[in-house]
Amino acid sequence: MTDRESATGKLGISRRTLLRTMAASVPMLALPEFLSAQTGEERYGGVFVVGTGTEPRHLNQNITTDIVTKMIASCMQNKLVGLKSDLTPKADLAKDWSVSDDGLIYTFNLHDGVKWHDGTPFTSEDAKFTFEQVLFKFHNQGKTLAPYVDEITTPDATTIVFHLNAPNDVMMTFIAGQGYIHPKHLYDGVDIMDSPANLAPIGTGPFKFASWNRGQDVAMELNDEYFMPGMPYVDRIVIRFIPEATARVRALEAGEVDYLAYNDLPHSMIADLDKNPDVTVTSKGHEAWGSIVELMMNLDKEPFNNRKVRMGIAHALDLDFIIEKATYGLATRATGPISSQLAWAYKPDTTQYPFDVAKANALLDEAGYPLTDGTRFSATIVANRGTESFIKAAQVIAEQLKVVGIDITVNPLDMATVAEQVYKTRKFDMFIQSLTTGPDPALGVQRQYISSNIRPVPYTNGIGYRDENVDALLIKAAQSPDRAERAELYKELADILCDDCALVWLYENPTYSAFRSAFGNLHTWAAESIYAYNNVYWKEGEVSRG
Repeated sequence: MTDRESATGKLGISRRTLLRTMAASVPMLALPEFLSAQTGEERYGGVFVVGTGTEPRHLNQNITTDIVTKMIASCMQNKLVGLKSDLTPKADLAKDWSVSDDGLIYTFNLHDGVKWHDGTPFTSEDAKFTFEQVLFKFHNQGKTLAPYVDEITTPDATTIVFHLNAPNDVMMTFIAGQGYIHPKHLYDGVDIMDSPANLAPIGTGPFKFASWNRGQDVAMELNDEYFMPGMPYVDRIVIRFIPEATARVRALEAGEVDYLAYNDLPHSMIADLDKNPDVTVTSKGHEAWGSIVELMMNLDKEPFNNRKVRMGIAHALDLDFIIEKATYGLATRATGPISSQLAWAYKPDTTQYPFDVAKANALLDEAGYPLTDGTRFSATIVANRGTESFIKAAQVIAEQLKVVGIDITVNPLDMATVAEQVYKTRKFDMFIQSLTTGPDPALGVQRQYISSNIRPVPYTNGIGYRDENVDALLIKAAQSPDRAERAELYKELADILCDDCALVWLYENPTYSAFRSAFGNLHTWAAESIYAYNNVYWKEGEVSRG
C-alpha cells in the first residue's frame, strides 16, 4: 500500500468523497445482465464464511421476511424461477414457463430428476403445497397475493399451473423473488410454524444443512447431486454469529470471515476498510429492494395515537444531523413510505415536517401534553443492538426529543426480543427498523400499512395503522395490471401516509457491504446479492472439482 493509499483509500480520494461517489455511481435497477452471469474464471473448493450480528429463531424463510433467515436458507433452497438484474424471471427449478395472453394462467415446466437433500424426488406437488399451505398462509407478501389465485393445478410431476382470477402485475415478481419451495413430505400434516424442518432444512439447493451451533454458527456443505451442472463452487458455507459490530469488522480484516452484508457493516468503519487491499467495499447489490430506516410509533398506545403528537415528534427531529451521526453522512433523506430507488412509484414532494423546535412544542401543547417540571411524557425506543447505526440514531433522537420535553430511554435488544415486543405482544412505544419497500410496493410496502396485516409476526403492520382509504388504495394498486395507474395510486398513498404522519421516515438505508477480495461473484447485481452465494468462488481454488 502506498502512502497515498494509506491516507485516502484505494481509490485515492477522501473518505467522504469516496463514499458519496460510490453511492452516486450505482444505477437504479439498470445493471447490465452480464453482471449476474459467471465470469469464466470460477474455481472450485474452499470455505466461504459470512459474519452477521443476529442469530435467527429458525431457518424457514417462507414464514418470515427476516434478512438473516433468508441469507442462510437461500443457500439450501430453490424457487420455480429466479430474478435477473432487470427483475424479469430466469430459470431455476422451472426450465421454462409461459403466461397466457390474458395474464390469467402461469405455466411452469420443471426440471426432471431433481431431488431433495434427503433423496426424495422433487415434484410439482411440492411447489403446489408450498404456495397453498405455506406462502399464501404465512408469508407477509404471499398473504397479499393469495386472493388473486383461484387454483393451482399439477397436470403431471413436472408441470405446475397457477390460475388467476385477474391479471396481476406483481405475481411473477413474488414467485421469482420470494417463492422458495419446501418439501411436502416433511411439512404436510404438521404445524408449519413449529416444524422440526424449520431448524434443519431439507432443500433442493446447492448446499445442504450440516449443523447449527447455537450462539456460534450455522454450517452448510456442498450438495454433490445439485441439478445445475458445475454448481456450486465452494465446498462449504458457514454463517458466524458475531453480535458486536467492531468484532465483526476485525474478523473480516483478519480473514476469519469473508463477507459482511450491509446490515452487518458499521458505517463508522467503511473508510478504514477501504484502505485494506484485501477487502472490497461496495454499495452495489441491493438496489431493487429500496430499504428505508424508520422511527415507528405504536398507534394503539397513548400518546402516539394522537396525530399532533406524531407531528410534534417529527418537527423535533433534525434528520440531517441524525444522518450525519448515525450513518456518517452516507444516507439520504427519505420523503415517505417508498424509496427513491423505486423511481416509478416514488413521490418526492410529500408533506414534510422540517426541523422546528417551536412548532414541535406548539403541536405537543395542542395535543394536550404540556410541560410539567420540564417533561411532557416518557417513552422508550427499542432497536436491534446488532445494528450500530440504529443505536446511534436512537441516541440522537433521544437527545433531540429531550429538548421538547420528551424523556426517552434507549433500549438496545437482540432481534428475537425485538420481534417479541414489537410484533408479537406489541408492548412498545417506539422502534427503529429498516424495511425494504421493493422490489414492488405491493410486496414491500403493503405489508406495513394494510390493516388486515396487523398480526403477531415480524415485519407486518407493527404500528397498528388502520385507514380504510389506505386499505382500498393498496388493494387497487396490487390488482391493477397498468403500471402507470399503479404509480399514481402509490403516490396518492404516500400523500395520505405523510399527511397523517403515520411514522417518521428517517433516511434511505445506505447499503454498503464488504468482502474479502479473494472471493469472486459477489454483489454483481441489483436484486439478491446479499442472499445469493450459489455463484461465489474462491480465487485460489481448483480449476475443476476433483
